[in-house]
This record gives sequence, structure tokens and C-alpha cells, in this order.
Amino acid sequence: MKSTKNSEHQLDLMMNISLATGFFMLAIKMYATVVTGSAAILSDAAESVVHVVAVTFAAWSLRVARRRSDKSHQFGYDRITFFSAGFEGAMIILAAAYILFEAVKKILSGPEIQELGLGTAISAMVVVINGLLGFTLIWSGKKNGSLIVEANGRHVLTDSVTSLGVMIGLLLCMFGKNPWFSSLYFDPIFAILAALNILKEGFSLVRRSFLGLMDTVTESEQVALEKNILGICLSQGVHMHELRVRNSGSRYWFQFHLIFEDTVLLTEAHATATEIERQVVTAYPNADVTTHLETQTSHDEAHLGLPESHSAPK
Repeated sequence: MKSTKNSEHQLDLMMNISLATGFFMLAIKMYATVVTGSAAILSDAAESVVHVVAVTFAAWSLRVARRRSDKSHQFGYDRITFFSAGFEGAMIILAAAYILFEAVKKILSGPEIQELGLGTAISAMVVVINGLLGFTLIWSGKKNGSLIVEANGRHVLTDSVTSLGVMIGLLLCMFGKNPWFSSLYFDPIFAILAALNILKEGFSLVRRSFLGLMDTVTESEQVALEKNILGICLSQGVHMHELRVRNSGSRYWFQFHLIFEDTVLLTEAHATATEIERQVVTAYPNADVTTHLETQTSHDEAHLGLPESHSAPK
């Protein structure tokens, strides 16, 4: 219990830091946009608006996911994790669309930029802060099994990459020499490149959310889980089959059959099954495990089509 509380505290702390950083970055970027008139910085600021909205929703979702099951939600609330990731992905796609619109408009009207040095310095600061925060959020999310925090970390990291593109574009505006067009056009061009990068991350999060809501389990994940759980069962002298897996975003749900010898007593079989369930939960914290007990004979009749009597036919 103490470990679970520590994990929840760490996740809450990371989300609070992410939200506070998001508001700070938004204020800095809006200031830089007003001072420089840069389309690239404007695109970065637009992404930050979306980020603040998404993090607010994610922070709320993180708390809702911990609610215990009740009559209206008998399997708990943790599947909101996938809604949160999908919402964040959709917000990223929306930001990218706005960035593309503004960048194309700048290209058509002709870019006008000032205070390039200030804009470049602010972008460099954003790259460093968001880069460190993004990697930390992803690490914390994976460590504590929270897709919400991990998705938020990927969004922050995307923001950092966007700012890096903005910074490169501004540097080219300052020092780039091109005989075919004004170097100021590098600004909206890199804004477009940043938008395309954001789109990729947004669609990735939406896809992951969809797969989670559809209870999709990859073949490699299924094989790895089956190998681990089968090892636990065999250590107790029991065979296992019919493993079904569901990942609700923050925990696994396992269902599988346990095969016992025909002579085993029900009390012994139940005790063994309880121990197997305990070991599975130890291996996969907070997992929900349901086992079905059957004897070897009943298993053979149901799954192998053998007759009730195993004697050779006359």
C-alpha cells in the first residue's frame, strides 16, 4: 500500500509540475510572439495553448482513474486513461492544423520579423526545459504504469522538438544567405515542419488510445505475458491455458484456466489458485486476476474432444 501511495504521489507531482511549466511556457511564448511577430513562435505558442488544456484534462483523468469500482462502473474508472491519451492526441492535431494555417498565411503575405535574437534565446530556453521535463514524465509514466503521464511526457517532448525547429528557423533568418528568396521565409517554412512533426505525434496518441479502447493486445505482448504467467503456474505444479489479457491503461486484467489432476481436493486446488493469483499480482501490480479451475479429464473432454472414458476403443 505504501508503494502504491508513493507511486500516486509521484505521478501527481509530475502532472502538477507539467501544468505549472505549461502555463509558464505559454506566457513566455505569447510574449515572444508579440515582440517578434514570428510565425514559428506563434505556432509554438498555439501548441502550448493546446498543451495546457490537455494537461488539465489529463490531471483530472489521473485522479478519476483511481476511483474504486461501483454499481455504475463495475470494472472501475481506469479506462479513462485511453480517453485522456486520445483527447491529448486530438488537441495536438488541432494545434498542428492551426500552425499550418498561420504559416501558409505568412508565406502568402510575406514574413515580417523583428527582435530575432530575443526570440531565438526564448526558444532555446524552451527546448531545454521542455526536453528535460518530457523525458522525466515519460520515465515516470513507464515506471509507474501510467499511460496518462507517459502521453503527457510525449506531448511535452513534442513541444520541445517544435521549439527546436523554431530556433533553427530563427537562426537561419538571422544568418542564412539564400539567393532565391528572403531568409525570413525560413520562419514559416520551419513552422510548417514543426506542424508536421506535431501531427505525427498526435496521430500516434490517437491510435494508441483507439487500440486501448478496443482491448488490442499485440502478439509479442501476449507471448511475453503468457510465458511469464505459465512459469508461475508451473512453479506450483499446475498447467495453464486460455489466457485472456486486457490492459485498462494503468493495470492488467487476466483470465485463464488452471488444470489440476483429477484426484485433487477442491480446498487444495483453491489454495493453489489463490497463491498463483497472488504471484501474478506481485509480478503485475494492481492486476485483476480471474482463474477457472478444471480437472485434467474435464479439460480433455472440453478441449480435445475425448470421450468420457479414456480406455482404448474395442
